[in-house]
Amino acid sequence: MPNRRYHIHVICADNDQLLVLDSVAMFFQARAFLTYDVSSKLPKASLYGRQCIDACDYALMIIGDSYGTAQNTGVSQMHLSYLNAKAKLKPLLILVKTHHNEANISRQLQEFTNMVTKKADKIYYYETENDIEQLLIQAYYKMVANHEVGDGWVRVSDELMKANKSALTEEVSASFSTNRVSKHAQEHPVTINHLAADSVSKPIMLTETFEVQYKAQAYEGGNLSDVTRPMILSWQEVLVTLMKIPATFSSYGLQSAINRLIATRAEADIKKDMPNVHAVARCQISQDDLNQLQRQLVAANWIQLTTYGTRVTQELWKLTYHAKSLLADKKPKTDNQPSLPLN
Repeated sequence: MPNRRYHIHVICADNDQLLVLDSVAMFFQARAFLTYDVSSKLPKASLYGRQCIDACDYALMIIGDSYGTAQNTGVSQMHLSYLNAKAKLKPLLILVKTHHNEANISRQLQEFTNMVTKKADKIYYYETENDIEQLLIQAYYKMVANHEVGDGWVRVSDELMKANKSALTEEVSASFSTNRVSKHAQEHPVTINHLAADSVSKPIMLTETFEVQYKAQAYEGGNLSDVTRPMILSWQEVLVTLMKIPATFSSYGLQSAINRLIATRAEADIKKDMPNVHAVARCQISQDDLNQLQRQLVAANWIQLTTYGTRVTQELWKLTYHAKSLLADKKPKTDNQPSLPLN
């Protein structure tokens, strides 16, 4: 039995591909701990799925014959969990069932499958549950090799268990022999190690800055030039910009807002190297930096998915109460969520 096991969250539609899920459970019996998406009909399904994805080491998505039960937001739990896994940058293994032309599948499932396959680097296709084991043998170990995560869950040896038990017994005996318990220990109980804060998390200050690349068109002496330059932004500038966006916004709306922020400073920035420029237009942040920025906003709990438009693939976001509260006090505040580098 392997000495190390990981937590894998299985993203799937409710009441679909039950034999496939059984095959997955059998394959990972000694390799991983599994959690699964639950039915969208449960009131806390979204919260449970998000918490599982936050805690997991890897995610595994199975797209079969069903899109799943749509929530009041218009999308299924499978779709929502997929977006959360992408936003949290979780290593994602995707299994898609092969459908023949005569297969009767819903429009929502077709659109969702097309969206996933366009954005994924690798898709593994299967026809029946009999294909799962062979697919996972190559796919799982390749994912683990390509995406190193933390230590996972390490099996403790019998010798270490005995040593820890002996040490614990001695410590408890010593504690009782003193017949005293300090007031500090009563008021501040020891925190179990697996609940401790993430020691690698980097605090984010509103005054902290980061660099992005942007493109613009500069007009100089009747000539038009395309320029690409770096610009330094602060998180406070980004947050103030987000506060000006309508209640809900798409990724395109976020891009437009950041472009407007860049545009307010682009002319002065470009004039540092091109002093004769008299106008600047079409300022646009690079797509890579925009994607990283959006992921960091999600990781910092500044924006969250809220609802969807008429089409399955349209994602709408909103500013969180946490983000709004950061500007309530004039004093700089710290966001203790993990910070993702933008370069």
